[in-house]
Amino acid sequence: MDSGVFEVKATGGDTHLGGEDFDNTIFAHCLSYMEEKYGKDVRQKVEKSQRASSRLRRAVEQGK
Repeated sequence: MDSGVFEVKATGGDTHLGGEDFDNTIFAHCLSYMEEKYGKDVRQKVEKSQRASSRLRRAVEQGK
């Protein structure tokens, strides 16, 4: 580090992790949890409803 400035020479791995991939995984987990707790019909209703799906996705992003 020189005068508070550093240069990145290389990165390794998937730099996209933690973004949309993570959101999709948590979203799927929440759907599975809801299915387990409330029944299969709730999962189908959430997947079918754009409004419910969007609300759950926003909640997942905020929780992250």
